[in-house]
Amino acid sequence: MNKALIIFGSKTDEKVYNEIAKELKKQKVVFDLRISSAHKTPEDVDKTLENDYAVVIAGAGLAAHLPGVAAARTLRPVIGVPCEGNYQGLDALLAIAQMPPGVPVLAVGVNKGNVAAENCAKMMKKYSSITILGDKNNDAVKKAVETLKKFVIVPNFSNKPNPNTVNIEFTYFDEPVEKKDELVIYCPLLLDKDDKAEASLNLLKHTSHGLWVGLNNGINAAVAAVEIMNIDNEFEEQLTTYRREIGKKVLDTNK
Repeated sequence: MNKALIIFGSKTDEKVYNEIAKELKKQKVVFDLRISSAHKTPEDVDKTLENDYAVVIAGAGLAAHLPGVAAARTLRPVIGVPCEGNYQGLDALLAIAQMPPGVPVLAVGVNKGNVAAENCAKMMKKYSSITILGDKNNDAVKKAVETLKKFVIVPNFSNKPNPNTVNIEFTYFDEPVEKKDELVIYCPLLLDKDDKAEASLNLLKHTSHGLWVGLNNGINAAVAAVEIMNIDNEFEEQLTTYRREIGKKVLDTNK
C-alpha cells in the first residue's frame, strides 16, 4: 500500500500539519507523521527518510531547509509547505521553491496544508505521460523537454491540463492563474528586466493553489513530474543515475 510521510520541523507548526493529516484521512491516504528538524535532529531526518514513502510532505518556517533536505534524500516527490514566521512566510516560501536544478521541491503557498494534502492524494495514482502548457520556444520549456528526454519521455503540448497526466504549466506572473482540479506543476516565468527582489512578492501572491517550482526552473518541473510518475519504481534506476551524474558534475570541479 502506498503511504505518505508528513514531516515537519517543529511542534509550533502543528496547526498546519494537523490540517494535512485531517485532509489525508478524508482522502483515505495512509500516512506517518513525524516531527524532526533538519538542523537539530539531522540523523533522525535521514533515518525517517530511509523508509519507502510514495510522497513526502515536508514543512518548516524561516530558513525552511527540511523540504530541500528531504528532496536530496529521496527519489519520491516532495511537497514543501512553508510556515509563516517572518516576512509573512516569504523567506520560507523562497527557501522551499528556489531549489537548485535537478533536486526539486514542489512548494505550496504559505500555511497551505490543505493544498499539499489534496495534491498528495492526486499523486497516489499512476501517471504514464506528461502534458506541457507553454510556449515551445521559451528557454525554460526547452530545458524541461531536454530533461524529459533523459528519461525517454516525450511530453504532449496542450493549451489545457489533462486529468490523466502530470501537467506542467509555464506562467508569467502578469497572467491570472486559474485554480485547476488536475495535477499541475507551475513554473513561474519572468522577463530578465523584471528579475528584481520585489518580483518575489508575486510568488507569495500567486501560490494560493497549485504546486510551484522556482523561477524559470523548467528542469525541476520536469524532474518532479518524473518523480511523480515513479510511484511504481518505473523510473527508479534512471532517477538514481541522473542524481549521480549531477552530483558528479559538482565534485568534478574540485579536480
